[in-house]
Amino acid sequence: MATYRCLVSGNTVTFTYQHDIDSMKGHQGYVRIDEVEQETSEKPLILSQPKPAKKMGRPRKTENV
Repeated sequence: MATYRCLVSGNTVTFTYQHDIDSMKGHQGYVRIDEVEQETSEKPLILSQPKPAKKMGRPRKTENV
């Protein structure tokens, strides 16, 4: 038994026959949502260094001597 979720509407459909499951594997509009695949599809969180803040506004004038 396999459950698929529609990417557009979010509706779920459950299939029991192997022929139906095989035909859904090539379908681009649906994603399989079984507990086994959800655990493996998690991506690690990548943290980046904060960028230094720029000073806001116009630079100060310098006097010509």
